[in-house]
Amino acid sequence: MKRYTSDLEDTLKAEHGEVDRVVFDGDTVGLATVLDELRTYDMLMRHKLVVVDHADAFIAAKDSAATSTRKVLERYAESPVDSATLLLRATSWRKGNLDKIVNKKGLVFKLQELNEHDSVRWCTGRCAKEHGCELDSRAAQLLVKRIGTILTRLDTELAKLAAKVAPETSIGYEDVVEMVGLSREEQAWEIQSVLLSGNSGEVMTKIGELIDISRQPRELVVWSVVDLSRRLAAASAMHATGSTSGDIRRSLKLFGNSGDRVIAVAKRRKPKELADLFTHAVAMDAKMRSGKLNPRRGVELLALQVCKTVA
Repeated sequence: MKRYTSDLEDTLKAEHGEVDRVVFDGDTVGLATVLDELRTYDMLMRHKLVVVDHADAFIAAKDSAATSTRKVLERYAESPVDSATLLLRATSWRKGNLDKIVNKKGLVFKLQELNEHDSVRWCTGRCAKEHGCELDSRAAQLLVKRIGTILTRLDTELAKLAAKVAPETSIGYEDVVEMVGLSREEQAWEIQSVLLSGNSGEVMTKIGELIDISRQPRELVVWSVVDLSRRLAAASAMHATGSTSGDIRRSLKLFGNSGDRVIAVAKRRKPKELADLFTHAVAMDAKMRSGKLNPRRGVELLALQVCKTVA
């Protein structure tokens, strides 16, 4: 929404020159105030962009005992002023006659969060258009995997990457590896992959590295261990009911060698045994959260229990 608003303002600047942006909160502003702002000329004769946030609440309000804000806006939209543009921003919207009227002289546009595939395409296009760099396809995929699909965050990372490779104009996979931090899932697999080895010594060493050296939050490490116990229990239950390895992989989002090891353990252990491990992990997590168990001691005990079950 922020990015599209900036794009609209850029379009208005190209047509009218300098633009004065005025923003109102639709939860508190009255219709008369908004209309007065639209109809009052700027002292410097600049074009106005009048923005109303929470527009769904704004439109639902009553202008008077007999007239709704929506009806008044419908009349305004039929003959809007030339010196200002009204932008209504809302997180929910009830379609009606206002949409039809606006579409004759303006635009009704529905914003939707992009999926991973579309976000990758967006990153590639945005990088070339806004940052003057070519983004490798593998680099774009890794960036979305680590950052997610929030466009403002992706754009911030693209700007950092473009500055990093300058004066070159190509961003590669290794640049993303170097500059963009691990995602929550990737951080989780750092401990989960070691747990799946069943080597208690390696597990204790890895916990120390993550907490004491990498300064990862203990909560993340605990979550990683509990999440692995959940995946093991779910994989075992699915295997017992006849699900194929492919079904298990897709359902639990298991990838690579670590995914193979989860399925291997799930096939070796009885579903009840792994279900009990998950129940135990959840109970340990609750004790750590409530302060009944020291978090560092708790995650070590829990990790050792998972190791013993896996081995």
